[in-house]
Amino acid sequence: MTEARQTAATVWNYLLLVLIGTFPALSVIMDGYGSAIWYVFGLLGIIAFALNSNVRQSLCIEPRALFFLAAPCLFFLWSMVIYWQVDPSDFAKSRVQRHALLLICLPVIALMFQARFRAKDLLLSFSLSGLVFLGYWLFHDRGGRLDGLVHAIHFGNIALITLLLCIGGLLIQTKRHWTIVAAAGSIGALIAFMESGSRGGLVALFLALLTVGLWLSIFRNKIRYFVITLALVASAAMVSVKFIDPVSERYELTLSELNKYSEGQMYTSMGMRLLMWEAALSVITDAPVIGSGFSGYRSEIVNRVEEGRLKPLMLNFSSEPHNQYLYQLTSHGLVGLFLLLLILTTPVFYLAAPHSESNRNHTVLRVTLAVVFLSIIFFGLTITLFDQRRILQNFGLFYAVVAWFLHDNNKESAS
Repeated sequence: MTEARQTAATVWNYLLLVLIGTFPALSVIMDGYGSAIWYVFGLLGIIAFALNSNVRQSLCIEPRALFFLAAPCLFFLWSMVIYWQVDPSDFAKSRVQRHALLLICLPVIALMFQARFRAKDLLLSFSLSGLVFLGYWLFHDRGGRLDGLVHAIHFGNIALITLLLCIGGLLIQTKRHWTIVAAAGSIGALIAFMESGSRGGLVALFLALLTVGLWLSIFRNKIRYFVITLALVASAAMVSVKFIDPVSERYELTLSELNKYSEGQMYTSMGMRLLMWEAALSVITDAPVIGSGFSGYRSEIVNRVEEGRLKPLMLNFSSEPHNQYLYQLTSHGLVGLFLLLLILTTPVFYLAAPHSESNRNHTVLRVTLAVVFLSIIFFGLTITLFDQRRILQNFGLFYAVVAWFLHDNNKESAS
């Protein structure tokens, strides 16, 4: 490779890192940015696949790459089957179109395979999103929770994932100025997460960390890893509830809502969630295997409002039941739930598989990505993820990052 071509490749890699690193924050803050860049990523990935024989060979032959490609395809194909055979409504059509965005992660994987990144550079790039979150908070009018262009819970969850990636980047930086950048990004992402008031995100993080601690205890055959993790998580939870205002306020609100629910006051945030989940469970029993279509839950809420069993207020919450797994069961049945879990758990399965790598940076990236995807899995307990365009795009990006990491790590091990 000539010096000019090498310089061009270096500039291209850094530009790509900037686009990837700013994507989480800007996609939920700047209108139209997420979709535009997501399509650009897809187009560049198609070009990379067409022009680079090594990329084609890796994607078409490597078993793990094939599995990563197959899972989103199967998920989308089942959504198409549900639309064609069960629920051909306009509402269902809009949801299928959103699921189609997930397919763009396939050429994005090709784009990642073509790029030449170091683990520490990729993790550091997400500090840019942390800095964007910090700037957004500084110039926000401070009126209510931070939410950007999405629901505050989604905003907080994306900020939390950014925080995890920034912390991973902070742990492996060796130069002081990059350490400062990673630390500033971590602070920005942390503030954005706290100011969003996402209770579900905090619970998801604690559950993800406990899962990692339990896995380490089993894998290393030493219970102290889990005990230490449990102690740290419990301490962090107590400090957050006692001394961090946004968290303590949401904690007090949760207790208040639960007390109201026990007294029969159903129409609080927690109470309405329980009403939504009960309606979703009712729909699941009608068609447990293939589901009732995207409109099944919506129709159940509308019917209950018309019958006077629910207040008209619940029509504002008729599109999804604030639980990804219940929604998947109502709309896609057990088959759809299996395919959803396949997408969510495939990265965790490969990241948790036994490995012999000695590269500290890769170890940090492996653990960081595992916590990210475990958090996403637990996010789904309190919010519906895959009916939001921006969340699908972010998930697709993180999914492609894991595919790249496994491919890159395997390539280094083989060389």
